[in-house]
Amino acid sequence: MNAVSNQRPIIEAPGVNGVNTAPHKAKPNNTQETRVADPKLHTDNNTNKPIKNTYKVSTKWSLRTEAEIPQEIQDLCLENTNSRRQGFLAARLLFNRGISDPELIKNFYLNMDEAKPSHAFEIPDMDKAFERIQKAISANEKIIIYGDYDVDGTTSVALLKRAFEMLGVKVDYYIPNRHEEGYGLNKEAIQKIKHELGADLMITCDCGISNSEEVDFANKLGLDVIITDHHSIPENKPNSIANCNPKTLAENHPLAHLPGVGVAYKLAEVLLEENIKNDAKRKELQQSLLDLVALGIVADLAQLKGENRLLCEEGLKVLSKTKKHGLRELLIASGSNPKANTDRIGFGIGPRINAAGRLSDAKKAVELMTTEDDYTAKELCENLNQENISRREICEQITEEAINQVLNTIDLRNDKVIVVGSDDWHHGVIGIAASRLVEKFHLPVFIVSLSGEKSRGSVRGINNSNLDIFKEMQTLQNQHNIFSKFGGHPMAAGFSIKKENFHRLRELIKHHFRKKFKDEDFTKVINIDSSIHLSEVNEEFIRDIEKLAPYGIGNPKPVFATGPLKVTKITLLGKNLEDHEIKHLKLQLEDGQGNTVEAVLWNKAQDFLQDINMNPNLKNNLSIAFTPQINEFRGRRSIQLDIKDYKETEQVDEKILARVKQVEARFKK
Repeated sequence: MNAVSNQRPIIEAPGVNGVNTAPHKAKPNNTQETRVADPKLHTDNNTNKPIKNTYKVSTKWSLRTEAEIPQEIQDLCLENTNSRRQGFLAARLLFNRGISDPELIKNFYLNMDEAKPSHAFEIPDMDKAFERIQKAISANEKIIIYGDYDVDGTTSVALLKRAFEMLGVKVDYYIPNRHEEGYGLNKEAIQKIKHELGADLMITCDCGISNSEEVDFANKLGLDVIITDHHSIPENKPNSIANCNPKTLAENHPLAHLPGVGVAYKLAEVLLEENIKNDAKRKELQQSLLDLVALGIVADLAQLKGENRLLCEEGLKVLSKTKKHGLRELLIASGSNPKANTDRIGFGIGPRINAAGRLSDAKKAVELMTTEDDYTAKELCENLNQENISRREICEQITEEAINQVLNTIDLRNDKVIVVGSDDWHHGVIGIAASRLVEKFHLPVFIVSLSGEKSRGSVRGINNSNLDIFKEMQTLQNQHNIFSKFGGHPMAAGFSIKKENFHRLRELIKHHFRKKFKDEDFTKVINIDSSIHLSEVNEEFIRDIEKLAPYGIGNPKPVFATGPLKVTKITLLGKNLEDHEIKHLKLQLEDGQGNTVEAVLWNKAQDFLQDINMNPNLKNNLSIAFTPQINEFRGRRSIQLDIKDYKETEQVDEKILARVKQVEARFKK
């Protein structure tokens, strides 16, 4: 970070005019910038009207904890890190996340190289599943793997298919078509699997726990069913050979948060252990499956707790050097850096795999992950790339229409839930649109595609300790029998209803949430780990943070607060700036000691530009909540702050920025 001269704020807008009354001056690199004293909200050159106002969610900042860190945790972190600074930082971050068990800290956070994986049989019924599969292998029975169409489901199917091939066992797989069959088991598919494919045993992946009726149907046909799933367990469990579900374990068990692909891996692990006696060969084969496990864990937003951390960490290493043709192509398509990380999966690889199941046929994703042919891998990957582009376009349109529907039909002040639906929305992407609505309005969202007689919905929750989406749906079903089918997790779910029941469903949901959560505060909370002075943010500090990676659900990236800062330059980011689709900003920030740093603000460009237009003092008195990162671009490394939220400094509780003031006081001495 370097000191800069006291300059007026700059707005850089590639290809955009009308930022302010001051004239633009073209630069050689086609970037246009305007020096302005008071940057204004962007206007449309044709109509001279401001770009439409946007709804902005109110937020409150909260220190994760102000309590003293127990000495035992401090000592453990100091003993297992490279420096006192790294040790104290690790202790603070772990304690902030409620992680205080010394054994868990040592094995799954500080020294994962020494962690001992749990045995598969610790998952109830896994021994029954193993015995039935061994019997099928011995008797040369026909085995079908039945999987869900998302990343978790398709990686599970690909993993088990590869594992059986390692044992010399030929298996087939079946993935329902999202558009024609929907989620989970269905009787038509079961009949086909039994009578046309001749199956004796069906193993489900990432589905089945909510399909009691369908499993009974399979039993009548003489088709044995093993369920491997991780979704919330309903009151009426299926009568299958085995229900292998980590939700049956205690919350603090290392395997409790496995996704579907994690359960599939533990099953494969024990099958390989029993059938391949050469230790070195067996470990090599088990290790080779971990790239698929990492994909499923990250893309399915599984909690990075317990053994998930170990599986993800090892899986990312395998993925970076994967020998699977299809995964190599996905790595190339998602960026030039060969190293895989959670962001790469979440924003690059995962959406491409998901695109097949959302728009066409998820079997293509399984084929991509299991092919041994380079040409086939390239062709399939290109196909998924094109489908992902289409998926983005469809999702943008649905999200825009849904936002307009919310603003026109929902009482955002009093309603505690959003329920929207349309005949025109593609049900394959409404889940993504639901997540976008949660991000924008910070309310639970039920979004329904009303095309066809059977309407399908997707649900997303918010982080609130008193809200469990699956339990609320269970209550609604028990009271009103409104859903044809439903299933999911505390934070996400899916369902189907009869089209004519949509309006009734909307009223039931709104009434239920208004009554139960009337006094619940759904304000979005930005959890701050600590405040930090800008001078302390350097590459060493960022490396210290990486000690506790991988980050994700259950182990969120650290968020720090700093301020006050001055905005010295604003750069508009986005591919469609000429159409005024401005979504992201890059800011140059400077503190009172002349330290400067680059920061990015994703999906909040309009909010920020409008805020500084309405309150010009904000740009000279800005406090931010951020995650520091290293930005590598064209061979250049630089520190960049990823801004999670911003406020005028006077709006921030003094306790949150107390440490920044202490450091500044030392500078003044």
